[in-house]
Amino acid sequence: MTSRWDQQQQQQQQIQQQQSLLGNVNSSNGSNLAVNQNNLDSLKKERRRLESYIDSKLNHLSALSDKVQADDEHVDIEYSKIDFSDLSSELDGAFKNLQRCNDMLVDDPNFSTNKVHKDKLDDYLNEYKRLKKNIKSALESFELLEGSTYNKNKDTEIPMTNLLREHSTLQSSSYVQDSILGQARQAHEALENQRRILRGTSHKINTMPSLFQTIDGVTSKIKRYKQRNVVVLGLLIGGLICFLFYYSLKK
Repeated sequence: MTSRWDQQQQQQQQIQQQQSLLGNVNSSNGSNLAVNQNNLDSLKKERRRLESYIDSKLNHLSALSDKVQADDEHVDIEYSKIDFSDLSSELDGAFKNLQRCNDMLVDDPNFSTNKVHKDKLDDYLNEYKRLKKNIKSALESFELLEGSTYNKNKDTEIPMTNLLREHSTLQSSSYVQDSILGQARQAHEALENQRRILRGTSHKINTMPSLFQTIDGVTSKIKRYKQRNVVVLGLLIGGLICFLFYYSLKK
């Protein structure tokens, strides 16, 4: 653990030296257009050194990514977190300094070389983002499924228990939602039945005027037949009366 602390101290001193060198170069020039040849050479040398440094740290980060994604139960999660945090901090500072170098060398006459170094920086950044994302995902999976988390009071919680509790809550919520959806379907079916009944009733109501007209026609015919029968019956009775009167006179 002491050697690791010494290594971190050395790396921090190197980063501070890099920043000091870049700050001295930037303050002594005053403008990118007025950089002299000695400073240009120093910046180019520093750029190559930073690229080599970043490449080495990316290799370490790649090895860490392979280790945490190897699904090995013997992986020390806490140590991997510390290692990941240290590498991320070191690479962030190195990328910042390398970007400053590229910005200060933007007016270098050798344009093609600057473009190559800029593309290399972009490749390094893309690789760094990819590895960082993979490591974060793997560490989160370890923490949720196998590891323990500690709060500020040093109390231990098993995340799997929390996940099971959340899973049970989600199942209960799902059951309630299914029940509500079932009730909604039943209400929908009842409304559909009522709609069909109302449509049938509406059709019958629409056919009633024609039915009334038919009934009115039948009633009118019955009235005419009744009147005709009354006339016929009256004539028949009158004829019989006349016949009886005539018969009585002849006697």
